[in-house]
Amino acid sequence: MANRYFPLCFAILVVFVSCTAEKPVEQKKPAPVVIQKTKLPVLSPEQRTELQFPAGLIENIEDAAGAKAEPFFSTVVMQSANLKGETGFESRKLEGFSVRTTKADDLIDSFRASLLGKGYLVFKSYKGYGTLPDIVTVVRGNNSYDILKIQGTESVHYYLDTKAIITWLRARQKNGSFIITGAGPDWVEARFIKSPKDIHAFAKKVADFAPDVLVRNTRTVGKLAEWMEQKNGFYLSWD
Repeated sequence: MANRYFPLCFAILVVFVSCTAEKPVEQKKPAPVVIQKTKLPVLSPEQRTELQFPAGLIENIEDAAGAKAEPFFSTVVMQSANLKGETGFESRKLEGFSVRTTKADDLIDSFRASLLGKGYLVFKSYKGYGTLPDIVTVVRGNNSYDILKIQGTESVHYYLDTKAIITWLRARQKNGSFIITGAGPDWVEARFIKSPKDIHAFAKKVADFAPDVLVRNTRTVGKLAEWMEQKNGFYLSWD
């Protein structure tokens, strides 16, 4: 009797094994990586008219940089009249224009004096550190310290506001005259017109005021002094 069902059982076993056999895992190809390039804002005809800069100024900077001008906005705090001035809100104001360039220092050197005579400031507003282009900006102004005011340069960690940084910079002019060539939210770049007689003492003052400069660049005051002599200027930064 058992022999009658043996072929049937064997057939069922074969089917079961074949159905449960491990199937090869199908390797899925990784999805292609799509890199979207951010479209940069271009200074519109309406914005060019709003700025009312002298004819040819924007175009000359564009030609020198080899890039189209972009709008440059500052952030201003507007008081709310409805709340009797107790609460403010931030608003953007069109202050000037910027260009992206790998030759920022040359561009600033070429235009700084002529623009200053006409009531305009040209400065580095963003540092690309060799990886990305720098950004050079042009705004109205008669004093290079206005650059820090527009950028709102400060150090929260060291309790330094824009006014305190400007006060320190003005005091250093008695040690060696210089001009501000760049500034951002937490950094300042300056170039000597007349180098300090004691560059090591000047470097010590820089390191005391902006200690993060040593971490970023040189590690010691002596190395910082050498760097300042080489660059004919100095740099402040607060991380």
